[in-house]
Amino acid sequence: MKKKVLIIDDEELIRLSLQEGLKDFHYEVETAKDGNEALDKINHFEPDVVLLDMKLKNENGLEIAKNIKKTNDTIEIIIMTAYGDIKTAIQAIKIGAIDYLKKPLDLEEINVSISKAFKSQSIKRKLEMYQERESKTTHKFIGQDPIMNDTFKKMDILSKNDFVTVLIRGETGTGKEVVASYIHQNSIRKDSVMLSINCAAIPSQLLESELFGFEKNAFSGANSRKIGLLELADGGTLFLDELGEIPLDIQAKLLRFLETKKFKRLGGLEYIEVDLRIIAATNKNLEEAIQKKEFRQDLYYRLNVVPIFIPPLRDRGYDILKIANYFLETYSAKFSKNFIGFSKEAQDQMMNYSWPGNVRELKNIIERMIILNDGEILDVENLPIELQHSISKKEPLSIVEDFHIEENFSLEDTISEIEKKYIKAALNQSNGNHTNASKLLGISRFALKRRMEKYFE
Repeated sequence: MKKKVLIIDDEELIRLSLQEGLKDFHYEVETAKDGNEALDKINHFEPDVVLLDMKLKNENGLEIAKNIKKTNDTIEIIIMTAYGDIKTAIQAIKIGAIDYLKKPLDLEEINVSISKAFKSQSIKRKLEMYQERESKTTHKFIGQDPIMNDTFKKMDILSKNDFVTVLIRGETGTGKEVVASYIHQNSIRKDSVMLSINCAAIPSQLLESELFGFEKNAFSGANSRKIGLLELADGGTLFLDELGEIPLDIQAKLLRFLETKKFKRLGGLEYIEVDLRIIAATNKNLEEAIQKKEFRQDLYYRLNVVPIFIPPLRDRGYDILKIANYFLETYSAKFSKNFIGFSKEAQDQMMNYSWPGNVRELKNIIERMIILNDGEILDVENLPIELQHSISKKEPLSIVEDFHIEENFSLEDTISEIEKKYIKAALNQSNGNHTNASKLLGISRFALKRRMEKYFE
């Protein structure tokens, strides 16, 4: 199907010449000499793109542009203007026009601008689909462990304080993007889009153009203008994942944007002002990166106003089983399986495992188990090898092999005494730090907490 273009201009010669020229580019073209005829054509012809002259005889081009957008907001408007009308053209951009062209007009330039308009329409449709999908998704961060109280409190506070830039910190796989989505979906921006970019996954030479966009001919290969993520996320949220991997020169531009909410496209001369919220995340030690001159200290202070820290899964106690059961239910439904839970032995093994890949690792393991097995209960033998042998492999206390077992001997009491000695030694060695002590013992922080409650309270 041919793309439809409507030309609105009060000069008949311009209308006819543009109509014939654009037909050569295989567009279906109609013309209108004023606002009334234009609105009638919009209702019947249903154009994809409108070329609008800002100076019609007795009409204001801005008002026509507003009426077009009210009638059909999906129509892209390209302004045609004389040099002296540039300010008016910029006003039209602010109310929804996508581009402006200065007279005298060049047909090739018009075609490039129209092509860009079609790309913009495609992006908007994708964003609308994304928003519709997101609106049907409940962004719930699963967890009740007390260690998460501070995290949940800050998530709720930052959802309500839209002006605050957010920095989320935590190990890989802890759910930083889920936290970002929760904040966005519970903020006043929830009806606008949240876009995400993994700064570590894009080559540094491309990252700047992805964020800021570029003008035509800004560099070799820039054959048309590109709208960057900062513009596309206007009104919504931009999530910068792996923030610590952004090169220093781009960090400087990002800092300027955070301070002014303005930026220039690559090769651009004019500042573009947008209203969006930045949520950033990193698993990198930014303080150490600052010392190594790999991260800007001023950007760190600008982002680190109210940081959110997501504890690793190994420190979140019974949340391990809550999250595991959530994924069990999710993937059982997805793959039409009948699983309803885990055996007690399987639960114990999952609780003892250190989960170096955090929630992402747990999710992948549960999905794999459900795909490969059938039944109602997942048992120890269904677990991956690394989980089947998740009990600490540290050397036991030295015990004389040819010992004699006394009367009234209790193996359980003896094992308890051995555990207590090791726990006391680990706590002393780590100066009472539970996280470090659990690492010394090769168990999770929660497993250590359970044993301390058993032996010392």
